[in-house]
Amino acid sequence: MIEKKRMVAMDIFAQNDRISNMELWTLMFVYMMGSLLTLPIGYAAGHDSWISAIIGTIAALGINWIYVLLCHKYPRKSLVEIAQILLGPWIGKMVGILYTWYSFYLGAYTLLNFTDITGAVLLPRTPTVIVGITMIILVTWTASKGIEVISRCALILFLFVVISTVLGSILLVPDMEPKNILPVLESGWNPILKGAGQIATIPLGETIVFGMLIPYVNQMAFVKKTVITVIGVTGLLLLLTFFVNIFVLGEIASKQLFPSYTSVMYIAVGDFFERIEPLVFTVWIFNGFTKLTICLLVSALALSQTIGSRDYRFYLIPLGLLLLELSLILHPNQLDLIAYIKDIWPLFSLPFLIFVPLILLIISFLKRKTLKSQN
Repeated sequence: MIEKKRMVAMDIFAQNDRISNMELWTLMFVYMMGSLLTLPIGYAAGHDSWISAIIGTIAALGINWIYVLLCHKYPRKSLVEIAQILLGPWIGKMVGILYTWYSFYLGAYTLLNFTDITGAVLLPRTPTVIVGITMIILVTWTASKGIEVISRCALILFLFVVISTVLGSILLVPDMEPKNILPVLESGWNPILKGAGQIATIPLGETIVFGMLIPYVNQMAFVKKTVITVIGVTGLLLLLTFFVNIFVLGEIASKQLFPSYTSVMYIAVGDFFERIEPLVFTVWIFNGFTKLTICLLVSALALSQTIGSRDYRFYLIPLGLLLLELSLILHPNQLDLIAYIKDIWPLFSLPFLIFVPLILLIISFLKRKTLKSQN
């Protein structure tokens, strides 16, 4: 009976929501950029942080390959549904609760980071709760429209993200000092690997939530290529961002709350083209909006599939209100938030990003091998 309800729910979602591989690509790209440019992660090694970006990207490719291969083996099934197939209904439901919590918790941190940045940079006199309420209302409404609408919004935002990043890098060329990158490996490998771990688990590894959305892609045969290429391209853009920030800021890049924003403040072309950071910040707002919408949507989907509900939209408003409340009590200030994200979040993410998907993948191989031997 539970299996039947789950299949009915999936059929209802499938009729209303279908996205292409290009839409999945751009949606993942904009989602990752929501953290990539607004968090000072990966700078543990100072001017050697570009090495962390390379290693972190390679590790992220491996992390993403695990859950993509799992979804490829079980087409039209989400991570929660795959867990119930492989582990049985009860343990599978526990996995569903875990991923509901992960996406919900990630959404709370995304909202907290957004409100803190907005308060520090754009609206210093506006109460944080007002900014949070406004964002939650918009995010809940957008999530209720489904993944197709969100992905089309991401297609538009994609152009602004790429143009602003590339244009900003070009305009900063006069302020760059390539010698800031020397000497190489001055700090040793420990801080480099620490930074790589942050990069692999925060901007590039948090795409595990798309394991709930891959079933909505209309051509499953190309999903593996789509996910791997978007991780690779985002990693290259991350590497470019690290080079720009290190060349412009030098050693102080690792000490900034918002390194990319600080670098943009250096842009000045003559006496007529300067102080463009508000325009860049606007792009970042939409990046954070997209990421928060995905987190809320995935948490509602995971919860509805875990309990066998027919419509995830029923849970969007209560989850959105709870997410807002959690974001208000998580950390007292931005410094405490950044410290937690740098030191604790990578370790907290490991079970969700690696251990659970890897266990599911191993069990799927063992079951298939057992079936072949029986036949």
